[in-house]
Amino acid sequence: MKKNILVIGTGSIASRHIKNILRIDKSSTIDVLSGDYDRSCIFCKQLKRYKIKPIRYNNVIDKDYTHVIIASNTLLHNKYIRNFANKKNYIYCEKPLPFDKYFNFLRSFSTKRKNKEKIKIGFQFRFNPAINFLKKELKKSINKNVYLILFFSGQNLKDWRKNYNYKKLYSAGKKELAAVHWELCHEIDSLQYIFDKPKKLFSKLTNTNKLNLKISDVAVTTLKLNNPSISCVISTEMLSPAFYRKLIVVTTNNYYELDLVKNIVIKKNKKTFKYIFKKNRNQMFIDYMKYFLSNKKKSKKFDFATLKDGLNVTQIITTMIKSNKTNKFINI
Repeated sequence: MKKNILVIGTGSIASRHIKNILRIDKSSTIDVLSGDYDRSCIFCKQLKRYKIKPIRYNNVIDKDYTHVIIASNTLLHNKYIRNFANKKNYIYCEKPLPFDKYFNFLRSFSTKRKNKEKIKIGFQFRFNPAINFLKKELKKSINKNVYLILFFSGQNLKDWRKNYNYKKLYSAGKKELAAVHWELCHEIDSLQYIFDKPKKLFSKLTNTNKLNLKISDVAVTTLKLNNPSISCVISTEMLSPAFYRKLIVVTTNNYYELDLVKNIVIKKNKKTFKYIFKKNRNQMFIDYMKYFLSNKKKSKKFDFATLKDGLNVTQIITTMIKSNKTNKFINI
């Protein structure tokens, strides 16, 4: 069946999705929606080699889309999900989901079994080969005693968009969703994907003033899981001169160190093993989009982030903010 797709957004991630969609299925038709129609026109002209066209919101209402991809301003994610949730289309929405007036509706919507397959959230690291290698390793009986989980992620905000003033980035703004704990939240989803949703946390959010911004640029969070014998820390920051994304997991029999930038896994016990996976980051996006467009149901091969997973990440982040304000461990 021919795909009739609506892409909401005109940023770099929207551009990536459009290119990947037409790489997967050249017969797809794509409309581009933006809050500013002129902006969507300019965006489509910039991608003129691709068969896409701008559309006004009033015209969107009358069209039947098979798939809707939400890559808009983060503040509008939930609103757009709400607008298309009860239509026949499938929905893919970028992370994160804001804590706003639509949150309770989405929470209620996510509890209905028939809606489980309808909405997918853009946590692409679920399709990272290094992470899935680790997940399989941890299912082995020899690794049943995990006792330490450490996530480290960082990159200088100035390097996020080349030839662009970093102070004008959404992540640098005064809006409530600007700050490191909202931007670098893949680690939170990876935690619940590999292990489970944490029960309690303590978080320290710091504005170092090194970027001359009024946002938190370093976040260090200690999390307590259902298994009380496991210690877990997630550290994210937007200052480092080098881009890094690492995960260390230690069991009583094995030590695992994942470099999620280079897609390398080091496994140590009495011997050292090195596993190298494909480094093409875009492949995670392609794999996710391919299964999304084919309406694949949730499975071991397509273990996508559901709406519930996305809402859980938001709940964890809002708990981090509360913990930082109270200087206490807070139940999630």
